Amino acid sequence: MRPDGRLTRLWYNRRVRFLVLDRYFLRELISPFGFGGALFTFFLVIDRIYHLTDLVITKGVPFHLVLQLLVYMLPSFMAHTLPMALLVAVLLAGGRLASDLEIVAFKAAGVSVLRLFRPILAASLLVTVATAGLTLVLNPAANREFQRQLFRILQARAVSGLQERVFNATFGDMTIYVEEVSTSQVALKGLLVSDERDPKLSRIITAREGRLLTDEANRRITLRLLNGAVNEADIMPVDAPQTVTSTTSSPTGGAASASRYRYTVFNLYDMSLSVDSPLKGAPRGEKPEKDFTLSELGQKIAEYRTDPHSRAPFQIERHKRYALPLAALVFGLVAFPLAVRSHRGGRSVALVGSLVILVTYYLVMTSLEGAALRARVPAAIAIWAPNVLFATVGLGLLVATAREWKWPAMPLVWRALGGLWRLAPGRAWSAGGHTMVARDSTHIVDRYLVREYVTFMGIGLAVAAALFVVIDLLQTLDRYLRMKPPLIYIFEHFAYRLPAALHEGLPVVMLVATIFLFLTLTRYHELTALKAAGVSLYRVSAPILGLGLGVALVAGLFQELALPTLNERGDEVDRVKIRGQAPRHLQSRQRLWVRSADSRFYRVELLNPGTDDMYGMTILEVDKEFRLTGRLDARRAHWTPAGWELSEGAYREIGTRGAVQTVPFVWTALDLKEEMEDFIRIQKPVSTMSYRELRDYIVQLEAAGFQVRKYLVELYSKFSFPLVNLVMVLVAIPFALQSPRGGRLFGIGLAIAIMAGYLAVHYVALAFARADLLPPLIAAWTANVIFMGIGTSLLLRART
Repeated sequence: MRPDGRLTRLWYNRRVRFLVLDRYFLRELISPFGFGGALFTFFLVIDRIYHLTDLVITKGVPFHLVLQLLVYMLPSFMAHTLPMALLVAVLLAGGRLASDLEIVAFKAAGVSVLRLFRPILAASLLVTVATAGLTLVLNPAANREFQRQLFRILQARAVSGLQERVFNATFGDMTIYVEEVSTSQVALKGLLVSDERDPKLSRIITAREGRLLTDEANRRITLRLLNGAVNEADIMPVDAPQTVTSTTSSPTGGAASASRYRYTVFNLYDMSLSVDSPLKGAPRGEKPEKDFTLSELGQKIAEYRTDPHSRAPFQIERHKRYALPLAALVFGLVAFPLAVRSHRGGRSVALVGSLVILVTYYLVMTSLEGAALRARVPAAIAIWAPNVLFATVGLGLLVATAREWKWPAMPLVWRALGGLWRLAPGRAWSAGGHTMVARDSTHIVDRYLVREYVTFMGIGLAVAAALFVVIDLLQTLDRYLRMKPPLIYIFEHFAYRLPAALHEGLPVVMLVATIFLFLTLTRYHELTALKAAGVSLYRVSAPILGLGLGVALVAGLFQELALPTLNERGDEVDRVKIRGQAPRHLQSRQRLWVRSADSRFYRVELLNPGTDDMYGMTILEVDKEFRLTGRLDARRAHWTPAGWELSEGAYREIGTRGAVQTVPFVWTALDLKEEMEDFIRIQKPVSTMSYRELRDYIVQLEAAGFQVRKYLVELYSKFSFPLVNLVMVLVAIPFALQSPRGGRLFGIGLAIAIMAGYLAVHYVALAFARADLLPPLIAAWTANVIFMGIGTSLLLRART
């Protein structure tokens, strides 16, 4: 110490102290950074796990190919999750240091806030460099390799591109219908192919069997048809009114005319299918600039030098590749002063705060990027403005924290909040002076446990809602920027989609809330005090298990009564209001294929529900061997309450030896079982049906002779899924007690591990059921039974 009272700063003490300090801060960041990255990446890839598992087990795709496909997906995810993880890590680590008064201790030792920020700055720069490597180098290469790998998967098991009993229109101008795909992934049974590459010729091919062969050299898939026939006829052009064709593209096909018809029987017939067509429908087709290198982006920008609207997407992509990595530096700059200034709230507040920052950041970026696509704002300003804005806020907060500026006192606000708190029902009741008798003490404990649990549930639901908004914006941002819908429609989208998303994520919320509750009880020795008072672990768990059962019942009712309506309205908002399409039941549609229950196929070139007319209608009759036995073509079909009225067409009857008898007509009435409503009605996705809707749908399929195994799995899952909430509570209690010193960050990691294990078992069981290796009922309940058994066994072995 100097004579003037100041401390002597020896070079070796200062050097050692600062190096230790940097290492200490970096160690504090590593754990939450890893958990944050795992959490965000987990939520981004979880919806793809089922499809990848289905490729391995049901489609027979080699596991290493699917694993490589997942690896190629990760760079694009990590380019977003790394900055997010850094934000969470800084808020969690800084918040812990502030709450434990370590920041105060550092200041008392003469370490300034700016000096404490140095390791945070170093970590931010490191994450920035890593993210820049992803966005500038690895992501474009990974996207191209992803497409190549997708083609290799089609080569390995090309049948994965075809679905049973679905009119597959993913192969360009060919529509392929397959009655049955064998589990060997090679044989196809019951095929109908509509080759519409020549708009002047109607070519429909039916075959009893088929094979899919791949040609790697030419990147083509060959469809080999066995024991079938080719039906060819000249096209009779559609003569639809201008009011109908004005809302759709001009129809190029139509029904077969009565003048010429050729029927050719074959034993073997090969057709080449372009493998590039399915990839055009992938997201990369909507925004191909993501696959371009920087030099290719520069070439595109130069190519569209005189067209600002066409040039904007490529300019935006180039700026985003530089701006996105710097988001890590900006997040670190904003998060550190917020973390060290918050002495209360803990990690839950840190997580919520990080999600608020993320949502705000991406909302600003979304709005400005949309303006840039409309050429209203320069691309550079639109993409860099969020970074500049948040960096300015972060610098201001950092300066305020370093100079220890205080927040405004705002006494009126705090008085108002205090008055509202005193008006709360629970506070008013407790102030009434009621005295609880001894026998009601356990009820007090129950209320306390339920209140704490509901608090954790509320925080979990808020975090889940914020995660859904962030992830949904990341996935639909391109669509919003191109469609430019009003902001109110985007709010409606979230209003209908968010409850369904929370319903799906509710088991995770229940799992995390249960782990947090029992970790808190154990950490603060409340569970020990309850045991000492004679309250067993089973008695403590009873209200939580009861609440889990209640949540499961409410979730089941919500799934049956409210979820179908929400899904339907959400789909209507997405299609009608955001995409500008007509309601699905009123849309004029082209090239519509429908199969009825009695082996009858309908093809309609143009459907106009507004006038109950169908133009270019073809009806095909096939037998059990998928041999065409009859065909009816009409230029126009009009629906009336008395039945169908057909005009300008022909009916052909095809004999067993290939003889064709043609009966032309100018006008005729036809009595069909199908009404106009059957063609207008759009079949819901199975996942959005209620239990009753899906049950009725299965009955219809069984009556038509279809295989319903995969639908039975979905039907039984309607019962098993709500009970997952109770299963997660039962599993979480003993697992949380296994690590009494674990914090909430440990709880999040434990919840991810448990849920990942559950989903792995569940998806594998479903895939086995689709491959006819497990009965549907057992497959739907396998994960519940296994994890309920694990939870019950561990709970019975726990110390009570």
